[in-house]
Amino acid sequence: MTCGLCGSRKGRRYCPAGQKRICPTCCGSKRIVEINCPDDCVYIKGGRAAAWEGRVTEKRRDERRVAVIYTDLSDAQCRLANKTLVGLLAIRSRLPDIDDRLLASAVGIWRKTIETRERGILYEHQADDMRVQVLVSAIKEVFEEEMKRLTHSDRDMLAVLRAVERSLTRTSMEETDPRAFLESISRLVGRLVKENRARGDDALDEPRIIKPDEW
Repeated sequence: MTCGLCGSRKGRRYCPAGQKRICPTCCGSKRIVEINCPDDCVYIKGGRAAAWEGRVTEKRRDERRVAVIYTDLSDAQCRLANKTLVGLLAIRSRLPDIDDRLLASAVGIWRKTIETRERGILYEHQADDMRVQVLVSAIKEVFEEEMKRLTHSDRDMLAVLRAVERSLTRTSMEETDPRAFLESISRLVGRLVKENRARGDDALDEPRIIKPDEW
């Protein structure tokens, strides 16, 4: 049986969202981002974080961590940031063992590559840690896909990368969970994506997922 999404590879996994068999490649690249995955799907371990119903302080903390990203970004850059956060959720679902430190290293390396490209030099910086390099490649895919869909420049990409780095740095200074940033975007962004799909809306097209009056 062929994959119910791409129609070319073998459908080795049953997808409860679409109630059909899909290939591991489509499962890994489209889960959460394009597929409305149910919380009990066996293939999204690590892609969801514990909810904060009834815990207002924790919800506010998550909002503050994410809101930092949108500081000083233009509306277009904010929309790219929205898509970036959803892309990071998909990466986490594929690579559940990553933590904030590895993610920060990968974001920093891809940011250096874009800075180098802005100077007219085509050179991709590499990581010494293979786990980080895998993340760099995944982050590159997220941005390249969005650059195809939207009209963005490398300058926009740099602004978003630096904003994500800023949030990761501030979150690390809390010295709490080594996956604190990833947990926050899983709870906050993951829930927004799910709720808006259920309503048929797309909050990701709004300039900011988190608005100043919400935090």
